[in-house]
Amino acid sequence: MRSRFSPLALAAFEGCFLPWMRRRLNAVRVTGLPRALRADVPLVLAANHVSWWDPFTLREVHRSVRPGSPLYTLASEAELRRLPYFRLTGAFGVDAARPASVRAAVRFLRDRVRERRDSTLICFPQGRIWPSHRRPLGFRRGIEAFARPIAPCIVLPVAIHHEPGTTAAPTVYLSAGAPVYVTRDLDHGLVEAVVEAECDAILDFLSLHGEDAGRRWPGPHGRLDAPPAAFPTPCLARLG
Repeated sequence: MRSRFSPLALAAFEGCFLPWMRRRLNAVRVTGLPRALRADVPLVLAANHVSWWDPFTLREVHRSVRPGSPLYTLASEAELRRLPYFRLTGAFGVDAARPASVRAAVRFLRDRVRERRDSTLICFPQGRIWPSHRRPLGFRRGIEAFARPIAPCIVLPVAIHHEPGTTAAPTVYLSAGAPVYVTRDLDHGLVEAVVEAECDAILDFLSLHGEDAGRRWPGPHGRLDAPPAAFPTPCLARLG
């Protein structure tokens, strides 16, 4: 379960990995990012899970909103036994079927946040890979277990979609919803609803623009069509 996060190991890994990734993905396009976030509380990037690439494409969000913070990724313990090097890049494991494993992962994250309050966590509440058009997305309740011990924290919901487009390699589209400021308890249903709305916005955008979607994409701090008014529109929605 232990992670031995090393900035040097992450830099070395990405120095080799990113050129390889860029040959296999046409582009990673991001929108909806806040221009500023509090740096004195942890950040949780909560996203749907559509492919093996997701932790690496979400690094684009991390680089934009909190580039200097330690980055941790919640992964399955089985996957980390198969790819142990990822522990050096900040991945830490959990076996969701074992309560003791979940408790150990929560303690690990809480200890890392005590060391650095600006730490960033990547998590995929679905727990497994599903297509971005699946409804409901099926977020599990476990995200609350990780957010509560590190509160106050900011949860940034992010939608991920891969589209083949006009190139052999797919384009990855990421759209962030309104950040949620958590003071005590997190409503995982709210996070799921925001991610679903952003997935729908990506799909609607692609349906409208087709092969011109890349050229018309609004950019990192732009916005796709606004989600329904029932979802939080202020920069930070307070919970708890």
